[in-house]
Amino acid sequence: MLFALGTNKGIKRVAVTGKHGESEAVLRRIRHLFVNRTNLHGALVKLVNATFAVRDADWWGEGTSCASDSKKFGSWSSNFMTEWHQRYRGPGVMIYWHVERMSVCIYSQLKNCSASEVAAMIEGMLRHCTEMVVDRQYTDTHGASFVGTRS
Repeated sequence: MLFALGTNKGIKRVAVTGKHGESEAVLRRIRHLFVNRTNLHGALVKLVNATFAVRDADWWGEGTSCASDSKKFGSWSSNFMTEWHQRYRGPGVMIYWHVERMSVCIYSQLKNCSASEVAAMIEGMLRHCTEMVVDRQYTDTHGASFVGTRS
């Protein structure tokens, strides 16, 4: 089910070609009942927390610092979320990531191309919902010299 959605193959193609023994109707029912924003967020939080729990701290460190920045992804202009990005000179969407120092993403959010990165950084620190205790946050300032301003 998640493979069908995540790879953009679609439920119908996965149901026809899969060796899982489930019909398209069953997969659609599962998606309708269980695949929603709340459940996916909860699954990601459990995955991140489980990764932190089994990771060897001697090898990977404690993971108390976090970096955040946005990344533009190109998308079709017919996509409802697509916006023109002035800095990158093209259509796309912006994803704002919060990544702990050893590359585990603890929070991500879809943002408007003109949205404040300061607000996105603060929101991610408050809403990441993982067991990670963040004591240091690093953010790309794009040359700003005052906290909360844009240059």
